Amino acid sequence: MELAVLADELTAVGWRLAGAKVFLPAHENVAACLQTALQQAQVVLVTAELAAAVPLEQLEAALIGFPPLTLVIPDLRHIREPADLEAQARRALGVPA
Repeated sequence: MELAVLADELTAVGWRLAGAKVFLPAHENVAACLQTALQQAQVVLVTAELAAAVPLEQLEAALIGFPPLTLVIPDLRHIREPADLEAQARRALGVPA
């Protein structure tokens, strides 16, 4: 399985050890790197900090589209956290937390 990760340098270290193809884009290049990763991998992980630099339409298309499976993950420094999908789903369904 091909795994691609868009991350900061610190977060990328562990993913490299796990065999992932790692992208370390500057904020102005995140959208282009995401497109490349989507074409090359079966699973694409993007840290929440870098995901914030992708135009919302493009990010939503990547998250909804399948394949590849695309997920937003936290980085090791926890600068920005991904959305809590479980909490959002519970609110939408009216299920107490």
